[in-house]
Amino acid sequence: MIPEEFRRATFQDYKVENQAQKALYDAAAAYLQEFGQDDFGVNKGNSLGFIAVVGESRLKALPAAERIKAKRRHNNCGLGKTHLQMAIARELISRGHTVLCVSDAALMDELMALKMDKDKSLFNKRLQDIVNVPVLVWDDIGKSNPTEAKQSAYFQIINERYRHQRPIIYSSNEDVETLSDRIGDAAASRLLGMSKGRIVRVEGPDYRLMGGRTA
Repeated sequence: MIPEEFRRATFQDYKVENQAQKALYDAAAAYLQEFGQDDFGVNKGNSLGFIAVVGESRLKALPAAERIKAKRRHNNCGLGKTHLQMAIARELISRGHTVLCVSDAALMDELMALKMDKDKSLFNKRLQDIVNVPVLVWDDIGKSNPTEAKQSAYFQIINERYRHQRPIIYSSNEDVETLSDRIGDAAASRLLGMSKGRIVRVEGPDYRLMGGRTA
C-alpha cells in the first residue's frame, strides 16, 4: 500500500537541504541500522515518530492575523516525512520483513465504513490485519477528524501493537498535545511510549513551495 508517488522512494534520492531534513534523515538511518539487533528497543522504543513542534490543530486555532505568521514559522509540511517512511518500508521489505503502509485519513474512512456494516466480520478482519502485521507504517496519523468511534479504533490498534511489541513507524503534523486530542490520550500515551527516544520534532521550509517534490 505504498502510495504510487513514493513507490521508488529511497534514501539516496532524499535531498537534505536544511536542519529539519537532516534530523529526519539521521533518525531514519539510525533506526534502520538498529532495527532487529539483539538490543533493539532495550534503551529506546521499538517505534519511530516524526511529529510537529507546533501541531496543525494548534495553528488552526489561532486568530487569522497570527495564523499566517505562525504557519510560516512552524511549518511541518513538505519536509520529507512520507518519503523517508516509505524508504524505510522498502528497505525492511527487502530484508524480508512484512510491512503494511497506511494513510490515516483513508484508513479511518475505511474502518468507519466497515464498522457501520451489519456484518462486522470485515471490520474485525481489517482491524486484526493492522494489529498483527509485523511492521506498520502509519502516515499522517491524527489527520482524520476525531470522533469517539475513531478514537476507539486508534486505541485498539495501538494498544494491541504496544502489548505485543510490534513497531509503528509514524508521522504526524500534530504535536504531542494536539496528537492526544486527535487520537485520544490513552492511544497517544502508548504510541509515544513505543517511540520513546525515537521521536523527532521538526519544523522548517516546505520543500514543495520551493520547487521540490519531497513530501
